[in-house]
Amino acid sequence: MKWSAIAYRPMTMHEDALYDAIFKRRSVRRYAGPLEPGTMEEVERFAHSLKPLFPDIRTEVRFIGDDDLRGPFKVEAPHFLAIFSEAKEGFAANAGFMLQQMDLFLSSRGIGSCWQGGPRPTRDVKKASDRNFVISLAFGMPAGEVHRQSVSEFKRRPLGEMTDIQGMERLLEPARLAPSGMNRQSWYFTGNEDVIRVHHARSVITDRMNQVNAGIALCHLWLATLHDGGRAELALEKDAGQDAPRGFSYVASVFSSERGS
Repeated sequence: MKWSAIAYRPMTMHEDALYDAIFKRRSVRRYAGPLEPGTMEEVERFAHSLKPLFPDIRTEVRFIGDDDLRGPFKVEAPHFLAIFSEAKEGFAANAGFMLQQMDLFLSSRGIGSCWQGGPRPTRDVKKASDRNFVISLAFGMPAGEVHRQSVSEFKRRPLGEMTDIQGMERLLEPARLAPSGMNRQSWYFTGNEDVIRVHHARSVITDRMNQVNAGIALCHLWLATLHDGGRAELALEKDAGQDAPRGFSYVASVFSSERGS
């Protein structure tokens, strides 16, 4: 078993705010304008504190402008946060795990954001990094509502279609609500009350995006486990791939234990 560096302790105030945002965040595609300088500085500071899923993967997060990104389904936004990574196993899930922390942070601060799976940086932006572009997040002051009024507004598949685990709704429901490219929800959860394993759907066309999606769901699962009052340990298990359902590949595991154990 190969352990990640995230092995745990009580939830911080920042993480508690991220957890609360899970149940009300929405993708914002219309923006009223850029952030105030002081707010932007706060966002930049948080960007440097993003926790990786796999600490041994070198990444770089960069703030870029609207003109620095081109491609399909691009929203017009005043700010974008792009993540670049070395191409190691798990890099896409790692990027999803990291940027979802920012997505939730922005929502908790009343700032709109939206994942950008299609657009790519311009040649000049890509040349400025020695790592590969993975994905970006658009953000800015929202032109409309930034939060949902109820969990019932989420359009997600029933939990029973994405897991065979019974009695762990308190941890899996937040993961079910995670955003995903084209709302594919391309993940599956296996395990028990001690460990939940996350798998991504294999695809010739959307495999990398499916791995990003799994990283996003892992972020929600990790925050839910911390919120549950126990420990949250992220790990790669040597033989966990054998637990993957047909058509899925193993990504990572979240181990939990009760408070004080």
